[in-house]
Amino acid sequence: ELYQVEGQNIIFKSGDFEIDKDIIIPENYEVLFEPGCSIDFINNAAFICKSTVQMNGNKDQPIRIFSSDQSANGFTVLGAKGKSVLHYVQFDNLNTLNREDWNLTGAVNFYESDVDFINCAFINNHCEDALNTIRSLFYVKNCKISNTFADGFDADFCEGLIDNLSIEDTGNDAIDFSGSVVNIKRMDIHRAGDKGISVGE
Repeated sequence: ELYQVEGQNIIFKSGDFEIDKDIIIPENYEVLFEPGCSIDFINNAAFICKSTVQMNGNKDQPIRIFSSDQSANGFTVLGAKGKSVLHYVQFDNLNTLNREDWNLTGAVNFYESDVDFINCAFINNHCEDALNTIRSLFYVKNCKISNTFADGFDADFCEGLIDNLSIEDTGNDAIDFSGSVVNIKRMDIHRAGDKGISVGE
């Protein structure tokens, strides 16, 4: 089975899984992903979580969140109380949350949810932003964003640190910061469709 519940822990197991319905996790849980967990979200399925996520992949057993039919309605964390930490996670071929009266812009969204991304990749997204953080503290280290429909990384009203980020082949801006304070130590941008770094608004 994909996951098991142990008290306040929800543990997503190692292995290959296909999901065609939304995964919705309420607040006050700790969501753990084991190394080697690979989930294919099809039929417009979404991951929506109000708790922190700890995705503990490694170089030999990364975690993969992808959509073989390009329909996945994104990976979204909303109002998590603690800090999420993602190690060696690949987000591939995702679209974004699009419900009757609820639309987001990112394939991966962290809204009022602090997060560290370490050795993560965001590739082949089919929506406005590959990664969107809103009103969050973030840390990005040794990550890659490539082949995006529009923007690579959109940070709105955030504070963050970027240490070694590679962005290539974006349809629009590589990075778009609005109302944010961000320190960038190392970054490579190749073939941005519009601006390399946009700090408007």
